[in-house]
Amino acid sequence: MPVLPPPTTTPPRSLVAKAVSRRVRLVDRTANLVIRASGVGIIAIVALIFVFIAAETLPLFRGARQQVVFEQPLPDNPAVLALGVDEYESNVWWLDATTGSIRFLDTATRQPRSGMPLPALAGTRATAAYRTPTRDQLLVGTADGRVIFAETRFAAVYDGKSGRTVKVSARQIAVVGVAPGVAVTAVHARQNANGDWLYAAATADGRVFCGRFSEDTPADPPQPVGGAFAGRINGLAVDFEGNRLFVATDARKLYQYYLADNRATPFRVYDFPANITALDYAIGDSALIVGLANGAVESWSGVREQPTDTLRPVHRIHTFASLPAAVTWIQPSGRDRGFAVGAADGTVQLDFTTSERTLLTTRLASGVRALAYSPKLTALLALGTDGALRFSAVQNPHPDVSFQMLFTPVHYEGYDAPAYVWQSTGGSDDFEAKFSLVPLIVGTLKGSFYGLLFALPVAVLAALYTSQFIAPRLRSWLKPTVEIMAALPSVVIGFLAGLWLAPLLETMMPGTLLCVLTVPLVIAAGMVGWMMLPRAARHLVPHGCELVLIIPLVVLGIWLGQALGPGAESAFFHGDYKQWVFEKFGQQVEQRNAIVIGIAMGFAVIPLIFTISEDAFSNVPKAFQSASFALGASRWQTAWRIILPTASPGVFSAVMIGFGRAVGETMIVLMATGNTPILSFSPFNGMRTLAANIAVEIPEAPVAGTLYRVLFLAALLLFALTFACNTVAEVVRQRLRQKYQAV
Repeated sequence: MPVLPPPTTTPPRSLVAKAVSRRVRLVDRTANLVIRASGVGIIAIVALIFVFIAAETLPLFRGARQQVVFEQPLPDNPAVLALGVDEYESNVWWLDATTGSIRFLDTATRQPRSGMPLPALAGTRATAAYRTPTRDQLLVGTADGRVIFAETRFAAVYDGKSGRTVKVSARQIAVVGVAPGVAVTAVHARQNANGDWLYAAATADGRVFCGRFSEDTPADPPQPVGGAFAGRINGLAVDFEGNRLFVATDARKLYQYYLADNRATPFRVYDFPANITALDYAIGDSALIVGLANGAVESWSGVREQPTDTLRPVHRIHTFASLPAAVTWIQPSGRDRGFAVGAADGTVQLDFTTSERTLLTTRLASGVRALAYSPKLTALLALGTDGALRFSAVQNPHPDVSFQMLFTPVHYEGYDAPAYVWQSTGGSDDFEAKFSLVPLIVGTLKGSFYGLLFALPVAVLAALYTSQFIAPRLRSWLKPTVEIMAALPSVVIGFLAGLWLAPLLETMMPGTLLCVLTVPLVIAAGMVGWMMLPRAARHLVPHGCELVLIIPLVVLGIWLGQALGPGAESAFFHGDYKQWVFEKFGQQVEQRNAIVIGIAMGFAVIPLIFTISEDAFSNVPKAFQSASFALGASRWQTAWRIILPTASPGVFSAVMIGFGRAVGETMIVLMATGNTPILSFSPFNGMRTLAANIAVEIPEAPVAGTLYRVLFLAALLLFALTFACNTVAEVVRQRLRQKYQAV
């Protein structure tokens, strides 16, 4: 008898359902957890990016910080006329009028080193002195009417055992007679790029002398400056060209001379509300820093009062926080537009000219007798009237940046009026970096505006036509073709726009602008002619393929515009549209301009807007279209009054995505605009955007430097701009969606 297999037991259907249900719930919960975690992770990453950019930006707006290294009296209570420190900050030096020597103090041991007398001071005494801010050079006026040229030297010697040792020395370069027997009361000097000294000296009898001195040639006798000075002379300033001279007196007067033009009489005399008690140039010798007896501190620069002026009178450009007492000393920086200023009550203030920032304020126990700023701007020396010297370490990394400089017009040196300027680098140490972000913000919005001006009507109307009117077979070819355009690299579009399109449009600009009229008119005329054809003739073209007939009309309109262009230029622009634009609007027509950007960037943005808009139009419920037709509306009435409003949330999203693409575009703008960071709303000028500026400047920006952090601020603005636009877009989209949702 055969053995039967054991019967198979099938689990009840309820148990299978429960097992499947548990697996589904597990998968669902897992997927839900992964999706939530991914969303939170993306939000966290974006937030961290924002925090990182903000953290790199915030140090721009911090003030200077100082730490007192030591404070002690100078030995022998000297009569100090000049004070300085070497670039290694290893030795402090001063001119001692009592001993007629240059003396040194080791900052590490705080012990004095041997002094070095100036031979010309034997038998006389120093009555005035001036140290140049960019080099350790010294000009000394004497009681017998002579001027001594001297310098201190610091040579670093490196030893494998003891490390770096700085050897100090001083030498007397030359002596020039100014006014024999009459004491020199004030001196000032500069040394130009050729090594020539340009100097000025005032004497006790109220005369001023100017001269030029070179070690390689015999010294010429100094020449007197003409004119009667009201009051006693208490300040001089001559520039490195030996051309501009300023003389301050205790009668609240400031005399300006152009020595090359006429040294017999002053060019201009200025009245002040109080006596000028301190006077010097900021680096570059363009801005004159003035300190007054009432504690006011001001910066004056030359400004043309008429466009034809060749000589510039000075005007007050910047004002700084006033000191509580009379200004006794001004010490310019040797590297930037900053300066230290001291007052009779012991207040020491660190200011910056262009940004008008007061970066640091401290106070001595007595009035300020002398100040010195280290060559690397990392140490500040302040000598009180009680003989105590304070040596402070200073951290002042970004003195030239403020909200005012970044976002408001600034009056820069050499400019006749405040302006928005971006210019991060220059050809000399005297260059003043200009970091206005306004031209870049305007350039970003300008490029996006012209790009969308070209792209929006083309993309949205093309999407509407494609979704509602075109034949399905033709649509299956057209939509993928337009979408493939989005894959074109930006660098290729920028290359073609800059090297082919821009030169072409320059010669064909009148005809191109005329195409804005001729193309719609030719299409309208063609449509009228089409409607006048017999119905049998119109049925020869398959329904939905009328687009094929539009293409030759567009080509005909472009040809007609270009053909009429030369005649229009002769009739309306006197034969030269560039000259006409310049005469009418004062704007140069550049080859690479906003019109080129509008076409090139529009070509890059059209695929995005077209694709999203077409999907929005196609997803409108067919019931809406059928209901419209049932009420007797035509296809165009249905598309314009039903489909377009209902799909407006999607269309608006497409527009904002296109705007974000245009705002963040880099290569097209970089290659096709001339990359000029100017503030201009003219379509015939180029521009520079925030994104393009970051790409251009970041290779030249030292890490943690001012330019580096300003570029991070530009990135932060770009981030905030796109975030704000996306937020507004989402709010508007939700409201439109609620308004036009199906009920």
